[in-house]
Amino acid sequence: MMLFASVLMGMAVFTLVWGIHLLLRRETTALLIPLEPTPQGREQPRRAAASRWEKWIEHLAITRQLETQLEYARISMRSGEWLLLWMGITAGSFLLGWLISRTLLGAVGLAFMGFLAPKWWLSRRIHKRRQMFQDQLTDVLRLITNALQAGHGLLQALHIVAEEMPPPAGEEFGRVVAEVGLGYSLVEALHHLAERIENDDLDMVVTAVEVQSEVGGSLAEILETVSRTIEDRIRLKGEIRTLTAQQRMSGYVISGMPFVLAVILTLLNPQYMMKLFTPGWRWLPALGVAMIVLGNVFIQRMMRIDV
Repeated sequence: MMLFASVLMGMAVFTLVWGIHLLLRRETTALLIPLEPTPQGREQPRRAAASRWEKWIEHLAITRQLETQLEYARISMRSGEWLLLWMGITAGSFLLGWLISRTLLGAVGLAFMGFLAPKWWLSRRIHKRRQMFQDQLTDVLRLITNALQAGHGLLQALHIVAEEMPPPAGEEFGRVVAEVGLGYSLVEALHHLAERIENDDLDMVVTAVEVQSEVGGSLAEILETVSRTIEDRIRLKGEIRTLTAQQRMSGYVISGMPFVLAVILTLLNPQYMMKLFTPGWRWLPALGVAMIVLGNVFIQRMMRIDV
C-alpha cells in the first residue's frame, strides 16, 4: 500500500507541476483566433511535442465542451492539459488525505474535494466574466448606436467597440471583427459570440441585427430600443435581488450555524464531540454535512427568480 501511495504521489506532483508550468508559460492576453492562417505543414512546436496520452485525452467527447469553457475563461491550456492537471490535483488530494487521516474515507473525501475544486474555479471564472460582459453590454450598445448615427457601418462600429471597451467586451467583439476578416459573415460571427457568452440580452441584440439585415430599417433605433429594454431588465433584477437579500442571508446563517456550534462544542468538550468520529458513527457527520449543503442549495434555488 505504501509503495502504491509513493508512486501515486510522484505522478501527482509531476502532473501538478507540469500543468502549472504550462499555465504560467502561456500568454493569456492574445486572441484565440489567429488573424493570419497558419501555413500548412507547419505545426506549433508544443503541439508537435505533445504526448500520446494528451492527444488521446483530447479525443474524448467531454473535451469539446471543455475546450469552449477554457476558451471563454481565457485559460490558455488545451483540454488535454487541463484534464491531466485535474487528475493530478485529484490524485494528490487523495494521497494527502491518506497521509493525514490514514483512512480510506478521509482520502476519498479529500480526493472528492480536489476533484470538485478545479471545476468550481473554472465555473466561477466563467460566471465572473459573463457578469462583467453583462455589466458592459449597455455601454457597448450605446457606443454602437452613437457610431451608427455618426455614419459608420456596423462592422466599423464593432471595431470601435473592440478598441474602446475594456475586457471582456473589447476582447469578444475584437474576436467578432477577426472572424469577419477570416471569412465569416457578420451575422455568423455574432452568433458565435452569443454561443460563447450565453446571455439572453445578447441573444436579443443578435436577433435584432439579423432581422434588420433581412428586412431593413434603422439599426440605430432598433439597438436604442433594445438598450432601454436591457436597462429596465437590469434594474428589475436589482430590485428583486434587494427584496430577496434577507431570505438568502437567512439561508447562509442557517447553513453555517451547525458548523459554528460544532466548533464551540469541540472547544468546550472535545471528548464528547469526538464520539461522532468513532468507528461506526463516522457516516453521521458526513450525512449531516451533505444535508446542510443540499438544504442551502434548495434555499438559493428558491430565491432565484428569472426575469
